[in-house]
Formats: sequence, C-alpha cells, structure tokens
Amino acid sequence: MSRRLHRVCCARVARHARTVLLFVASAGASACVISPKAEAARQQQMIEMGDAINDLRIAASELTSGLDSLKLVIARQDTTIARLANVTGVIVVK
Repeated sequence: MSRRLHRVCCARVARHARTVLLFVASAGASACVISPKAEAARQQQMIEMGDAINDLRIAASELTSGLDSLKLVIARQDTTIARLANVTGVIVVK
C-alpha cells in the first residue's frame, strides 16, 4: 500500500510542478513582451537625446569660433600696443 501511495503522491507533485512551471513560463514570456507605447516613448526619447547632443555640438563649435575670433582681436591689439610703445619709446615687458 505504501508503494501505491508513494506513486499517487509523486504523480500529484509532478502535476503541481508542471502547473507551476507552465505558470512561471507564461509569466516570463509575457514579461518579455514590450508594449508599443513604451517602445514609441523610448524611440522618442532617443530622438530627443540625439537632438540635444547635436545642439551641444553646435554650441561648442560656436564657442570655439568665438574664441578664435577673440584671439585674433587680442593679437591685433597686442601688435598695436607694441607699435605705439615702439614709437613713443616706452619699454613693454611681455
């Protein structure tokens, strides 16, 4: 009788294990599915991030060109000051 009881218990345990396994597998499979709204929102965020990066690149290039322009102005002023100092006889230390 104990062997028969053992077989019945093992069959029940196996059935419950299969049920739990199917539940876990279906829950796992449904968790992998991405909703279209979430995917569209993610794509929109990626587009916005790309636009922001491009804006930063443009701003950096504008700052670089502004800095180069200021360097040219300073060089011209330095040359003018050196010429004036030379004409007046003033010693300029660099």
